[in-house]
Amino acid sequence: MTFFKQATASGHGWEIWSCWRPRTGYPVGGDLCCAYKGNDKLFILVVDVLGHGEEAYRCAEGLHRVLEERREDLPGVYGDIERVAARIRGCTLFLGTLDNATLSYIMVGNIRGWVIGDQRLEFLPGQPGVVGGRRLVPVIRNVRIDDYALIIVCSDGIRRSFVPDRGDGHLWRQDGLYLAVTIMEKYGVPEDDASVLVGRRCT
Repeated sequence: MTFFKQATASGHGWEIWSCWRPRTGYPVGGDLCCAYKGNDKLFILVVDVLGHGEEAYRCAEGLHRVLEERREDLPGVYGDIERVAARIRGCTLFLGTLDNATLSYIMVGNIRGWVIGDQRLEFLPGQPGVVGGRRLVPVIRNVRIDDYALIIVCSDGIRRSFVPDRGDGHLWRQDGLYLAVTIMEKYGVPEDDASVLVGRRCT
């Protein structure tokens, strides 16, 4: 399988890997993953712009430019994304910050996420809606993260049959990019844009 893009990032006790690709038959699409290092935290984003193709791609790039301004607070970044999304196409998203041991995040729409540790498997709740549609009050959730725990976030281009299992411990210890690519290859929906982000806490 050929991916549109793959990316890695690190900082503040975390390593991040991600991959995303367009719908089959399209050269580009509206899914995007990115991360950047702030002064005291790492920002991560998974976004799925409504629709497919060139227009969805241009909208996703516009949202990416919002992240490049590197605002230092989660509500501020979300507000900027919401304003841009309201002028173009709406999107679903996972927007989070990672410091040494805490994930703070906003998740809107049909994005899914989990935290996987030696003693826990936690599904990350989100809220319904579309960013840039009817105005939302974003819910910020905070999750304590154990040493060497994993975060996995994926768009709806990954089949619902993908659900992490703590019993697959050997898989979760693999290289993060290998893990993201494996999920994409096994569970990616050809008829949709798809994206996977994997984060691992380091010590």
